[in-house]
Amino acid sequence: MDQSKMVDVRVCISTTKEVIKDKNLVFDDVKKNIKGLDSFNIVYTSIINWIRESFDKHKQVVQDEKTILVDVNFPRDKFPIDEVEFDDKIFPFLKTRLTVNKDHFDHAFITYIFDGGKEKFDLEPLFEECIEILKKDEEFLAHKKRKWPEGFTHKEDKRIFEESRS
Repeated sequence: MDQSKMVDVRVCISTTKEVIKDKNLVFDDVKKNIKGLDSFNIVYTSIINWIRESFDKHKQVVQDEKTILVDVNFPRDKFPIDEVEFDDKIFPFLKTRLTVNKDHFDHAFITYIFDGGKEKFDLEPLFEECIEILKKDEEFLAHKKRKWPEGFTHKEDKRIFEESRS
C-alpha cells in the first residue's frame, strides 16, 4: 500500500462547553423568586427550576480545542480521515483548517478538526451552593417563618433545609 507522509499535521479535538462566568447572577435570580413562594409550593423543586432557568439565561458556550502536532502517514486511497482515536476515545471528523503564517507565506499548517462533543455544565454543585447560601440568608429565613411558621411541610424540604436542626 502506497503511503504519503505529511509532516507537521495538527490534529485538534474541538469541544464546546457550557460555563457560567458569574454564578451570583443565578443566586440573585433565585433570591428574587423566593419572595413569591407560598406554603403550597415545594421549595427545593422551585429552586431547582429557577436555577435551571437562570443558568440557561446567563450561560455562555465556549469552544475548547485540544491540539497535538504529529507526523502522519496517510494511505493514498483513504482521504479524508473519518475519525481519530485519542485518549481511548473515538472522535468523528468535523472539518479541515489551513493556517498560513503571515510572516512566511511558504509555510502552512493543515489542521484536521474532530468533534469532541458538547460538555454540559453540572448544575448539582450550583444547587448545593445555593441551598447553603439560602440556609443562612436572613430574607429567606424571614420568608420561611412567615409562610411556614411550623416548619416546612414537604418531606424533601424538611430534609434539605431543616436536617441540621433535628
